[in-house]
Formats: sequence, structure tokens, C-alpha cells
Amino acid sequence: MIPEAEHIKKEMILRNMALPDEVRLTRKSLVRWIALSLGLISPNETRTIVIDVLDVLLDEFSRGKKPTTKEIHEAVQKKRKDGVCEKTIYYHLQRLAAMGLLQREKGQYFISKDKEKLKDSIRKIYTREFDEAFEKIGKALDTIEK
Repeated sequence: MIPEAEHIKKEMILRNMALPDEVRLTRKSLVRWIALSLGLISPNETRTIVIDVLDVLLDEFSRGKKPTTKEIHEAVQKKRKDGVCEKTIYYHLQRLAAMGLLQREKGQYFISKDKEKLKDSIRKIYTREFDEAFEKIGKALDTIEK
């Protein structure tokens, strides 16, 4: 292992992807595209629970709601033919929270306390993380140049 790897605070992947018309035809395809572009899934991902969780969250957030773990679990259960454990849903919610994409307060999940569009909230989250990372990279590069 590279010794500096222990200093990784967070990893954020952002993929610049084409958005062809055929992706925009179905909600399911759009949610998969969003998950892939935000780095929530890998290109070879076979597990789809995180996509179902994201779909439920996007639906709830777009309607101005702040769902609980139980509400998210119930909505995911309705989407899937096979059952899914509440612990699995909670795991994915925790992962999204660790990435900084979700916040939780009083048992309810939300992206931002501000009443802004989803795209603006997500842009702010990624911009803040990338700016912080680039600031530190800049310091490291300045040190090398000296």
C-alpha cells in the first residue's frame, strides 16, 4: 500500500459522459446514467440496489420531501421484485452521506437545507469537494516548484 493512501479523506468520482437521446427516454435509464456520472456505481456494476435507492431519493427530493430510512426502504421494496433488507438500504444511505451527497437530521434525509434545485445542490457539493482537493494539490505543487 502507498503510505500516503491513509490520508484519503473522501473519494469523489465525476464522469463526463455523453447524454444521448435514448438515455433520456426512461427514468430508469436516466437514474442509472446519473449514478454512473456521479461515480456512485462502476461501469461494470451488477448490483442495482443503490440505483433503486437513488431513484427513490430523487423522487422524494424533487417533491420537496425528506424521507426516513423506513420510507426509503418501503419505496425500494415496491420497486424491486426481490426483497431487500433495511440494513442494506441503510448501508447505501450511509455511503451517500459519507460522500457528502446526503445529510441526515432527526431521522430524515436531504441533500440541502436550502430550497434549491437538485442540480444546484449536487453541483455545490462536488464543487466544494473539488475546490478543497485542488487547493491542497496546489500547495503540494507549489512546494515541489520551490
